Amino acid sequence: MGQFSLSNYYSLSRPETNRDGTVIAFTGQCQCVGGAHCLNAPLWQTTVAGTTAGSLEAPGKGRLSGSGRYLLVYGANTTPGFYASIMDLQTGQTFERAPYTPYGNVGTGRVVADDGTVVFIDSTLTLLSPTTVKRIPLAYGSPGEAVIDSAARIVVYSVRGGGGSLPSIHIYLIAEGQDKVLAAFPNADSYAPYLTADGRRVMFLSGTSGAPQIYTIGTDGSELRQVTHEASGVTLAAMSDDGKVAWYFSGESRLFQMNLDTGDVKQRMGATPQIGEPFPIAPGSTYSLSGTGFSDESFAAESYPLPRSLGGVSVSVNGVFAPIYSVAPRQIVFQTPWDTDQTATVEVHTNSTSPFAPQLRFLTTAPRSLAAFLPLAGSLEAAGLLAVHQNWEALVAASLPARPGEILHLYGTGFGSVDRTPADGTPAPADPPARTVAPITCSVLGADSVTQLEVPVLFAGLAPGLVGYYQMDIRLPASNLSASTQLNCKGEGDNSNFRGSIAVTPK
Repeated sequence: MGQFSLSNYYSLSRPETNRDGTVIAFTGQCQCVGGAHCLNAPLWQTTVAGTTAGSLEAPGKGRLSGSGRYLLVYGANTTPGFYASIMDLQTGQTFERAPYTPYGNVGTGRVVADDGTVVFIDSTLTLLSPTTVKRIPLAYGSPGEAVIDSAARIVVYSVRGGGGSLPSIHIYLIAEGQDKVLAAFPNADSYAPYLTADGRRVMFLSGTSGAPQIYTIGTDGSELRQVTHEASGVTLAAMSDDGKVAWYFSGESRLFQMNLDTGDVKQRMGATPQIGEPFPIAPGSTYSLSGTGFSDESFAAESYPLPRSLGGVSVSVNGVFAPIYSVAPRQIVFQTPWDTDQTATVEVHTNSTSPFAPQLRFLTTAPRSLAAFLPLAGSLEAAGLLAVHQNWEALVAASLPARPGEILHLYGTGFGSVDRTPADGTPAPADPPARTVAPITCSVLGADSVTQLEVPVLFAGLAPGLVGYYQMDIRLPASNLSASTQLNCKGEGDNSNFRGSIAVTPK
């Protein structure tokens, strides 16, 4: 495969090889921090090895054709846009294409045909070749990812529904200009399509049967079948160019190899935990850490104080083991210890024996106040808040809106210092309750979109009986409210997320 030179690029991802395994390409990331020299520094770099000219490096994210001759590179700069280039690795010639803004992700499967034709989705289905640009309008819902066969005859892409269409997998015949639905499901997205080099078999993920599973179908519409039945679902999957083998990660982050013709499955790697994106935390507040492979089962705390370990899984913050509400294969809910201050190293400890298990650690900020309301799960409003009606009878929602003048109970994290700090892992007191030291003020924009209306805050502090959550009781104005009232609050410290919408009966 050739030799790789060292560079400052790290966080390697998306390795691809050509069909005979002689050429490999992968992408590295390097975040430049501070200084004017960062303005034009590419955030991504692609390394290619095994070409007739040896190895090379190109700025941007890279995707390789199955023939190993062509390389798509894009997204090199911090400036918004697609900025695609198609490189001929045999001749060394580069074909610069105009900038585009992708609507969805560049496909996880093969996106570069053997002749250098590239497919991706922005506002249209877009085909780039070294000499032409073809844009095909799409009339179906919200398109996701697209892939292409080796001969640049067939494109397969996913649609996430909307506009009267179901979540589905589509096939587009390039020469004929024909678009048709290959598979559609009424109750779940279908996504991450793969297409064989000969354009005969499609593999994709869908959650129509519950947890996401792998499905396959012929491009003639025949033999639609579910090929995995993992209780924890499938998080990532890839298919060989000949369509005979699939590799996939289960929800426990176990790696499997499947023969798609016979259905035979072999585990190739045990559970290998991974954590999601880092996030800031506030002392005393409870947070949900996402990832994969934390455990094989789900566990929940049964009493107070909350335990420092569940199912053999624990979380430490600056070396102090944090109280844990629950552990699941993809999520850990924990409380940040109250004495955490300014910065924090968060580390997850699991029972994994995988030799590939990484060190599950991230460095983050931990300001004393990082106010944020909890969202209303399933809310139609992107910033809908978790609010409870005055008499505690139900959650406020579009189907059961708040009334003008009503008292509401809101919940969140990081509202700031309190006058009575409970021990880690123990419920907040109720009589008297722990109140925020700094006063919190709130307002809403009236239905006329001009008037700022004061919202009285009747209580702000720790939610009695809960660990790591704050409660705020407010009284809505009696009039001039819109159906989706935007609440804005200020308190101690960072208030950037101290806002959101509440469904209200207009008056």
